[in-house]
Amino acid sequence: MPLQFVQRIAPQEYVSEINAYDRLADGLRARFIKRVLFLHGTKALQKARRYLPDLSEAGIATVDVPFGGECSKNEISRVIGIMKEERVDGIIGLGGGKVLDTAKAAGYKAGSFPVILLPTMASNCAAWSPLSVLYTDSGASIGHEIYPHSSSLVLVEPRVILDSPLDYFIAGVADTLAKWYESDFLLTHTAKNRLALRLSREAARLCRDIPLKFAEQAIDDMKNGRLSDEWINVMETNIMAGGLVGGFGDEYGRATAAHSIHDAITARPETHQFLHGIKVAYGIMVQLVIENKWDEMERLLPFYKSFNLPISLADLNLDSLSQSELRVIADETVRPKALIHLHPLNITAQNVLDAILQLEDWAGKNHYKIRDLSN
Repeated sequence: MPLQFVQRIAPQEYVSEINAYDRLADGLRARFIKRVLFLHGTKALQKARRYLPDLSEAGIATVDVPFGGECSKNEISRVIGIMKEERVDGIIGLGGGKVLDTAKAAGYKAGSFPVILLPTMASNCAAWSPLSVLYTDSGASIGHEIYPHSSSLVLVEPRVILDSPLDYFIAGVADTLAKWYESDFLLTHTAKNRLALRLSREAARLCRDIPLKFAEQAIDDMKNGRLSDEWINVMETNIMAGGLVGGFGDEYGRATAAHSIHDAITARPETHQFLHGIKVAYGIMVQLVIENKWDEMERLLPFYKSFNLPISLADLNLDSLSQSELRVIADETVRPKALIHLHPLNITAQNVLDAILQLEDWAGKNHYKIRDLSN
């Protein structure tokens, strides 16, 4: 079956600048929104509150809804219920990726309501991409949904993201790096010669080159509260370039093996303390083993060491797993409809298991004492 090739490139409006939130009231009025549901994380709101306008002064009523914790079917249904009960005209999502994904899902499923996103972290491309990654109520990944249109407005206030947890930013860098490695093999093995695929590949190249060149300086700047050009470039790469890969490439630019490995290990409670991008970083290494790209792994090793990214099962609290338990992870990685099946190689559970074991051997020769990677 041919891969899907539909372009859903970007939000309808995107603004990233100091005082971006000052555009919120006008943005709502331009969309004829007089009553809006405001879905937010508790900590996110504490960080962003001082920059947010008082919408009541603009004649816009706000229905305040704290986020339930997971982008799950139950949470999405809860938010949809409130939207209908309160008869809102749109939804604002303020927070991290799971908040934004829940807002997108609820806004679309409630009847294609306008969705306004205010990301408070740069830990993924959720603010840009027209999809939601879904989880169980307990935090295990169960796949994703793609929507036929993008969010209506995205406002990025750099000062809020600069003040976000450093661990989430590092996880975002790792997740962004995966855009190159997951799409590279796919885009170089397709016979299609289309401009959108070339643009997808260039966006993916930025997802590799900008973090490798600037992430170390950006993270140092973030530690010291410096709103530098390097930090802004890396921050927007996490949000924008990561989203453009799939926006232009669709299934040719989607996540493949690394994210499928992430999805499989999230079922293990030992990994729940680790952020999405951290687990994806491990998935990148397993994928590179499957593709027999040992030289690229050696190239990445100093980067992984700099940011304390995992290269072994022990780094994710999984070193006590038996062979049969690893087989379960391998089987889950290649379950029907898993993203790994987008990969040009016909990857089997045995391939995944062999790669995990080979990576253990390689990690043993190249290991470093890893610090706490939990959130």
